[in-house]
Amino acid sequence: MIVFVKKILFKLLSQRTYLKTLQRVFYLMYDMGQLKNDVRFKYHYAVKKIILPNYNVVDIGANLGYFSKNFARLTPKGSVLSIEPVKPFFEVLKKLMAKFSHATVVNYALGNEKGTITMVMPESNGMIRTGLPHIAESEEEKKQHKTHEVEIVKGSELLNDIERIDYIKCDIEGYEVVVFEEIKAVISQHKPIVQIEIGPENEKTMFDYFNSLNYVQYGISKFKIVKENPGKQEEQGDFLFIHEKKEADFVERMKNKKMI
Repeated sequence: MIVFVKKILFKLLSQRTYLKTLQRVFYLMYDMGQLKNDVRFKYHYAVKKIILPNYNVVDIGANLGYFSKNFARLTPKGSVLSIEPVKPFFEVLKKLMAKFSHATVVNYALGNEKGTITMVMPESNGMIRTGLPHIAESEEEKKQHKTHEVEIVKGSELLNDIERIDYIKCDIEGYEVVVFEEIKAVISQHKPIVQIEIGPENEKTMFDYFNSLNYVQYGISKFKIVKENPGKQEEQGDFLFIHEKKEADFVERMKNKKMI
């Protein structure tokens, strides 16, 4: 039923209005608690217990702001930097975040060298696949879908002026190895909590990466924070990495919030 409604809306509305509608409907349902029992949104609710008011948060691959707006609500004494490479998403996201003076939205792709890159915004089954924009893999793919040229910046340079980074959320469709290797010094310096979607092909590389930086793997199972066996998950979803120096404080806070 939901897919059918999306198809109709996509046909009737302009692209921008369609994306704004998806955004508004999500936050309406989220604020009403209609999504809290859906495991796909377990992190959207969990961050309300994890993020502190003075946190500086970086949202890499912010999409339409399904996390960014919530991050901004939760950090009145901190800051939010939302990074979204897909131009139509960025434009809608920027308007959503405009009322938060402590939030910044930028239209970049992160990489290991400056330049430009072609982003693909797939359409299938009669509508935009908002969760699947990615870097074009071939000339043929560029011909089949709508594309946007995006400026690449080094994450290490973009994040350089942030005095303290407390939390990073990352969802960049398999490009996490390149981006996190480039910002390794940033991660090592700030030791933020990292919530990250990892493509199956990148799991070993990313597990080794966080292990080398003395991070401990956590996750969410049955809507509770759990300590994971390295390289495994009790329940599928984003991975959560906590630096060992911050683990005791994190666990204590989560126990007080009844998340453990």
